[in-house]
Order: sequence, then C-alpha cells, then structure tokens
Amino acid sequence: MSLKERLTEELLRLIHPSLKVLPRWLEAIGAGVFISTVVESHPTLKEELKDLCGRVFLFEARDIEKSFYLVIEEGGIKVLPHWPDPPHVTMRGDIKTLLELFTGREDADTVFFSRKLEISGDTASAVHLKNILASLY
Repeated sequence: MSLKERLTEELLRLIHPSLKVLPRWLEAIGAGVFISTVVESHPTLKEELKDLCGRVFLFEARDIEKSFYLVIEEGGIKVLPHWPDPPHVTMRGDIKTLLELFTGREDADTVFFSRKLEISGDTASAVHLKNILASLY
C-alpha cells in the first residue's frame, strides 16, 4: 500500500465517526463541493453527462447511514439531501467505496462484482455513469 493510500485510509478512519452525526444539509454541501471539484477538473465531463440529463442517482453510504441525491441537469450536477421522487438509480456502499468510485481509485465493475457496491434501478443509466467515471482517470 502506498503512502498516499495509507494516508487516505487513516484520514477516513479519523473522520468516520464525525460523518455519522453530520446533518444531511451539510453532508450534501460537502458532497456537492467534492463532486464540483471533480467536474471542474475534467472539462469534458459536462458534455459527457448530457446523455444522463434528467436522471437522479441516490448514493447511500451504509457504514455512516447517510445518503445524497445526484441530479444531472443541463450544464451540470446538483447534489441534494432530499428528492421528492424515487431515484432512477440507487448505489449503496460504504463511504470509502463511494469516494474511490468518484475519484477513479476503484473501478465500478470491480466493486460491484465484489459486492462492495450495490446498484439498483435503471441499469443503463448506472452503466453510463460508470463509464463516464472510468474515463476520467
């Protein structure tokens, strides 16, 4: 394990307890900032997301019992703590798996087949998002 991986593991271990008590609105802001950073660092991402416009993804971090909605809109992504309708896709895993998925450190197929990530709903949209994330790194 590299030094960077060990530091990431240690950071997650340290912040894990506080993530459990974070209010939903604050966690959505944090997730939004994180995802915005990913989007801004990959200029082609907005164009690639156009095919998913109108789709809503629910991400659930089981280990900290938190969730947020990722809403794909024309020109960008919104992260919200609540959504009035059922999502098109639900992805469940622990916080580490979800973070690694968004940062390209973990392949969606690998975590899905190892059962670290559960995907339900519109599988075509889920596969499309997975392919977009895989192409970023």
